[in-house]
Amino acid sequence: MKILNFNKRLLGTIAAALLLGGGGTAYAAGTASGTTISNQASVDYKVSTIDQPTINSNNYQFVVDTKIDLTVSTDDVAAVAVTPGSNDNVMTFTVTNDGNATQDFNLSAAALAGGTGAFGGTDNIDGDTVEVYVESGATVGYQSGEDTATAIDNLAADANVKVYIVTDFNTGYSDGDIASYYLVAEARATDGSALTETAGADTEGSVDIVFADGDGDGGLGNDASRDAKHSSQDDYEVAAANLTFSKSSNVVSDPFNGTTNPKRIPGAVVEYVLTISNGAGAATATDITISDSLNAEIATNGTLAFNTQ
Repeated sequence: MKILNFNKRLLGTIAAALLLGGGGTAYAAGTASGTTISNQASVDYKVSTIDQPTINSNNYQFVVDTKIDLTVSTDDVAAVAVTPGSNDNVMTFTVTNDGNATQDFNLSAAALAGGTGAFGGTDNIDGDTVEVYVESGATVGYQSGEDTATAIDNLAADANVKVYIVTDFNTGYSDGDIASYYLVAEARATDGSALTETAGADTEGSVDIVFADGDGDGGLGNDASRDAKHSSQDDYEVAAANLTFSKSSNVVSDPFNGTTNPKRIPGAVVEYVLTISNGAGAATATDITISDSLNAEIATNGTLAFNTQ
């Protein structure tokens, strides 16, 4: 009797990981949304040391979903100095599309209400006219006649663009006043419509949307993690002169006492003293003009016209 021994070999499931990192080129955003990923596996094997025909799997395909991610960063390294009564004071930001698809972005300026400024101090004022504009690329830096778009249109993955908050300040603000603002960017579809994150399980065969953005303002409410928004803070600081102006007088002489303990009697010589000063650290005041008419006080002969009645 012949006994046959059978060795059973179990072929288990083999899992392979695919990193959607952009193929042969490194992109921060990764593989573009909507890209079709296609793969076919094969198995080679032997029976009793004899090679057997290769077995091919089905050609499996799926599409890459959309990752919505963005960063708003402040370009200014210190508070933007403003003079009371000035227009077109500019804050500069960079908005970057960190997602894997071209997106539109809505923009807005959100005023801080009494909190700590980006560069220290406490927010205590707001600008009088606040607008947001996108760099056109025609001329570097904000140009009122060129940079007129108020939203970002079709920003490609990994691309960025400069955005400006432009503010006017009336007169009457004090040196050291701070107006702090957040630039808030919200990712939108390329037709400008709002985005909705895909709920539930992955919908294989269609392009899902995943929000991947962080919280830019630290919980103040301008944006939050995974809400398709991001923000960054910047400050205006008023640089104003802090002038004080006073008027006093000294008695130089009188007709009876001369210059020794003179009194303010008719015929006395009285000297007016005008004192103007600027606070330490305040902005320099220039083109100062002082007006002080004494026509009603001085007689035609140059002496004080005291009322002797």
